[in-house]
Amino acid sequence: MDQEIRPQVIVTGVNGFVGEHLSKHLKESGFFTTGLGRENHPNEKVAPFLDTYARADLLDTASLEKISFKSASAIIHLAGLASVADSFKYPDLYTTGNAEMTDNLLSVATKQGFNGRTLVVSTGALYDPNQAMPLNEESATVENSPYATGKLRAEEVAKQYIETGNDVVVARPFNHIGPGQGTGFLIPDLYEQLKEASAHDESIINVGNLHTKRDYTDVRDIVKAYVKLATASHLSYDTYNIASGVSYSGLEMLEFIKEASGITNITPVVDQSRVRPTDAMDIIGDPTRLQEELGWKPESSPQTAIKDFVDKDNA
Repeated sequence: MDQEIRPQVIVTGVNGFVGEHLSKHLKESGFFTTGLGRENHPNEKVAPFLDTYARADLLDTASLEKISFKSASAIIHLAGLASVADSFKYPDLYTTGNAEMTDNLLSVATKQGFNGRTLVVSTGALYDPNQAMPLNEESATVENSPYATGKLRAEEVAKQYIETGNDVVVARPFNHIGPGQGTGFLIPDLYEQLKEASAHDESIINVGNLHTKRDYTDVRDIVKAYVKLATASHLSYDTYNIASGVSYSGLEMLEFIKEASGITNITPVVDQSRVRPTDAMDIIGDPTRLQEELGWKPESSPQTAIKDFVDKDNA
């Protein structure tokens, strides 16, 4: 089948963790997929699932203008600065960068006559954790990090384009887990610590507060939600949470990792320097809007996502 028969979806930030899973799902669903990334070539994990690829820096409109958006049916905008920790190191970049990327993308696509839907991927991390759970799309947000501030500004850009008649929708995913996730997140970091301790015959790992609970969703379920949102014939809202509606503690997740890896003789010991006193004890997202309108629900569980993460690492 050629591009004229298969609807085209353009994915920005395609070379990342989520991009691999999204591209795979798009290919399996029969879409013609074009990946955009800052790198000269798609990485080896993503390349098999793409029909075309182009290099583009979303902070540089001149490079974006070389991309043809007009014939696409949808754009899924994954690209962005994604580390909360790094946002404190580079606050100016984070508070402005994500909004600028979003504005450049929508501006260039609009000027070219693109009239499909753009899905702007935001985050569930911008909600104020000090309020009633679960958090729905109307819950209060808070600028508690340069990352959250930048994502809120990117959402403001999206809303401006919606007000001028563009078909734009915002997704707020909560915590991602699954095969291929890199370090800098709870599951990969705990797993690396377990492997390191086991390799050196050590019996403990140093951790932060693993009693805090978070809402984790398998990345493969999240990308299915993205495609539903990007391709639905009609949407009733401009913002949708993507979450499981259930929270698990870090200790529970550590037990799932131990079970999946077979490294069970390691004990976590709290290192006070890793404890953040301001961390909320429990955060849960409310996916009711997405479930009721588009019939989406998680098909995987944290145990499955973690087992597949470990299996992929050992493959």
